[in-house]
Amino acid sequence: MIKSLLFVFLGGGLGSCLRFAFSLWMNTGQIKWIPTLIVNVMGCLLLGSLLALNDKSQLSESVFLLLAIGFCGGLTTFSTFSAELYFLIKQTDYMQAVLYFSLSSALGITAVLISYQLVKYIGIAQ
Repeated sequence: MIKSLLFVFLGGGLGSCLRFAFSLWMNTGQIKWIPTLIVNVMGCLLLGSLLALNDKSQLSESVFLLLAIGFCGGLTTFSTFSAELYFLIKQTDYMQAVLYFSLSSALGITAVLISYQLVKYIGIAQ
């Protein structure tokens, strides 16, 4: 149990640091939620691939905990997404809120689906 928690902790820390660095690098424009949207879609692509590999028993439990649970969990920032959406609604910027919510949901689900199917059926996961 301690070993599992350590892998999640390490992966989560790395994912969170990468998300923070990416936000600092990208957050120069007027639309402050774009970096979170990009990171969420990238995280969903990675998570779909990892889930496909895990389904085919091609990942050790430690690697799955480190990357899928820890790294993707720290990277994908759903709590940040929710807070940003809340503030858009609070500022009565409803068009931006609907656009952000719709794009995040549709692109995230699509990214998981595409990467899962690619990894599963192209032969990476055997």
